[in-house]
Parts: sequence; structure tokens; C-alpha cells
Amino acid sequence: MTIEQAGQGATVERKDGSKQRVKLKKDICDRVVQDLEAAGPLDELPVGHCMKSVSFGKSIFIEYKGVRTPDLSCRQSDPRAAALKRDALEILSAAPSSNAGKRL
Repeated sequence: MTIEQAGQGATVERKDGSKQRVKLKKDICDRVVQDLEAAGPLDELPVGHCMKSVSFGKSIFIEYKGVRTPDLSCRQSDPRAAALKRDALEILSAAPSSNAGKRL
């Protein structure tokens, strides 16, 4: 998932490589951007790891200002990573579903 810096939406990339733009309400965009800014350098976030199937497991990444988070799909003990995971799941729920599975 790539968050637009203008705060109007996000682009969700599916497991099959297809991309979908999701328009978001202003309050959601504002909160997501606030959480991203509060998280600090996204590539330095401490995140939880878990076992998952290579063929059926899903991954959740957020890219913002050219920097990507580690995989947020597992349980997160760091409150910044947990907030970003919550945001990502909310954005995914706003995107029309696809049979392709979700890769963010």
C-alpha cells in the first residue's frame, strides 16, 4: 500500500501485481498521515514476526515518502507499528475485494 502525500487516498497493490486506488475520507487520511509521521523512520520500526504459509500467508506493507515499513501482518507490540497495522486494515476494508488476495 502506498499512501498519497496529499492525503486523499492510497494505492493498494494486490498479490497478483494489480493496483487499485482507494479514495479515503479526510479524517481517515489525516489520522493515517499523523500515525505515519509519529512512527519515525518506517524502515526502522520494530515489528513482530510470526510463522505463516508461503503460499497462503499475507503481508502488509505501507510505503510513505519513498520508505516502506517492515511486514505489519503479524501481532505488533510496538504501539506505532500497531497503529499503522490498524490503519492499513481500515484502508483495505475500504477497497473493493478481489479474489487475488491482499498484498500491501
